[in-house]
Amino acid sequence: MNETGQRPMRALLALAVTLSVAVPAAAQAGESRLESLDAAAADSGETYLDLARAFVPDLEADGMTWEGHSLNEDFATRFDLDTDWPDGLSISGVETVPVTSGGFRRLAVLYDFGPLSDVPQGPAILALYQLGQSVHLIDAVDVGLDRESSFSDPATLDLGGGVSALVVRSDHWNSNQSYRATSVMLASAKGLTPIDTIQTFSERLCGLSRTQEPTVTVDKAGKTPALRVEVRIRDEKVEESCDESPAPQPERTISVTYRPDERTGAYAPDSDALEVLARENEERF
Repeated sequence: MNETGQRPMRALLALAVTLSVAVPAAAQAGESRLESLDAAAADSGETYLDLARAFVPDLEADGMTWEGHSLNEDFATRFDLDTDWPDGLSISGVETVPVTSGGFRRLAVLYDFGPLSDVPQGPAILALYQLGQSVHLIDAVDVGLDRESSFSDPATLDLGGGVSALVVRSDHWNSNQSYRATSVMLASAKGLTPIDTIQTFSERLCGLSRTQEPTVTVDKAGKTPALRVEVRIRDEKVEESCDESPAPQPERTISVTYRPDERTGAYAPDSDALEVLARENEERF
């Protein structure tokens, strides 16, 4: 990945996170919010820094950020990552989103150690907690598939019966190209279960902006709630001076529905259309 322009922006990114945390807006259902590491976690006696140290035990304040150099050995093994990170793992805050379904109170927290560090692709840890008298970790997975990771909008979808879907995006841009991996997973009392990762690709050509925008919604048409993934693909003319500009293609939408298996509960797609799109995109990289 091209790092040009990333490092000079770190202080500004950290400042933006701090300011956003200082004056938090009321989150709508399914929306995430930014929290400082020194904020109380879900009105408990613990801070998000306490929770983050379960993953990076040596996190210490470093100006406007916190930095550590090691991953907890058990989690490093589970995530198939190194334990030692000599270049450091930095974080300025976390993203959180309530995960409520069937009366269960849970909280999803995203710890992204990538954008502010010198590591090309640091871990982005998605953790699911059970809320009660204390904050109890149910499960955690590494969703750092690319340079920067964050919750999508909406970040969580209620599937009923104590089960929700969490949606996380991981992306980066390089010159005139933008890459995104959208991870969809189940969140329940059993933990986090991956459903699929949708790969999309947008690019800027001379005189043309070509975008692929994924959305995830709940489909309640069947006996049990399903998940519908739609990728809107469109070309938009851009006023530029070009010797030759490609002609815009008609707008189209790729739609795939993931339904749960009645016997196993595993969600499976009703077509391979998203896999075909990913292969087509790879030819344009």
